[in-house]
Amino acid sequence: MRYSADWQDDAVNAAAEERATVADLRLWLNEQNVCMHLRGQKTSDHVTIPLYALAEGLALDWWTLFGARDNALSLIQYRSGFAVPDIRLTFDGAAFEIAAEQRIYANPDVRFWAGSSEVMTRSDAEDRLSAFIETVLDRLGARGVTGSTAALRWARVKASREDPDEASFCEAAGALRLDPYQIDEAAAHAIEQGAELFEGEALTEFLAGAGTANAPRLIEWAAAVESRAHGQSVIEGLQQRAAAIAAATPERMGEESWARGYRRARALRRDMDFDQTKRFDSFAQLSRAMGATAQFADAPETYGIHLLRSHAGDDAHLHMRPHGKSEEARAARMFAFARGVGDVICFPAPQRAAVNGLRSAFRQAAGRAFAAEFLAPVTEIMSMQQDGRDIVAIAEEFAVSTLVIERQIENAARIEAASRL
Repeated sequence: MRYSADWQDDAVNAAAEERATVADLRLWLNEQNVCMHLRGQKTSDHVTIPLYALAEGLALDWWTLFGARDNALSLIQYRSGFAVPDIRLTFDGAAFEIAAEQRIYANPDVRFWAGSSEVMTRSDAEDRLSAFIETVLDRLGARGVTGSTAALRWARVKASREDPDEASFCEAAGALRLDPYQIDEAAAHAIEQGAELFEGEALTEFLAGAGTANAPRLIEWAAAVESRAHGQSVIEGLQQRAAAIAAATPERMGEESWARGYRRARALRRDMDFDQTKRFDSFAQLSRAMGATAQFADAPETYGIHLLRSHAGDDAHLHMRPHGKSEEARAARMFAFARGVGDVICFPAPQRAAVNGLRSAFRQAAGRAFAAEFLAPVTEIMSMQQDGRDIVAIAEEFAVSTLVIERQIENAARIEAASRL
């Protein structure tokens, strides 16, 4: 991502911050100028807008941008009445994506086309967004405008980023989509309790999936389930197997979440000497194969989480909530258990982590990809489809939902590509 801002010194605007920061803005994603637009019948390669609102919005939402998951932040929400391209910023815990979507305005008639997207590391994203904010603040200073909301907020954000403990708290607040500098006592207490159980990205994904209303209850549930009898949750040998698979299929720089999940699923099948025709027709068969004891049992009823992964000594434990007795529920239980196994295999360092309903979160996406490929290998699905089996029949064969089969077929090419790398 790169941009240019040609400042307009003679801009007219009632607000001093906006008047000082009017500029012709051009923004390139993968070398495509996403500020190109059509106004009436005329094409332009830039937008002339005050950049202050964009900088202020990014500073105010900094911790939500990097803490929340399943959250696309669009520059449109900061446009302050001006026509701007629909630039969407998303972060899954590992990869930061900036994408341009089509946007049409009326009165005046302005059309921005869908453009390119660019993926970068968190560090690169922080550097580039910080540089933009500080460019705008420097312009304000040069024009004699001081004490702005953006300047005050950015100073607080920068100070927080310098303190690892404070930065962790602020990001946890962002996971709950709360302002860390205006947070109530109950929410702050929930974050502190969560940090006693989880750390790093596992804490962020737990809080983002739980939400403000559910977090205290789920923290209490997570703490309580670990007091159950050892055999009710232990998966014998899984932690040792995860370490061996991680050594054989190490992490790759910049690897997509789904790629890690697919690769490690195939690695586990190889390690267990399961060929592509191996199926698990019941939860009991799957859990016993993975190392669950005869005493393995569901944890108490709850909602907002499918499973808690934890450790005791050298053993991995999976604490599953009940999923119900319908056919759909049984398939969901199989898939949730496989996601829990996948979390251990994809992230072998002993730690607590939640398996929940987040979609655009690195850890959840890796576990979901793992479960799909481990339970229903795509090569076998494609072979069955070529033999004339329909999706419902294939799903029944693998004891998964039809959605899993559909996604496997849609992703067949990238599953194979990930496994070849």
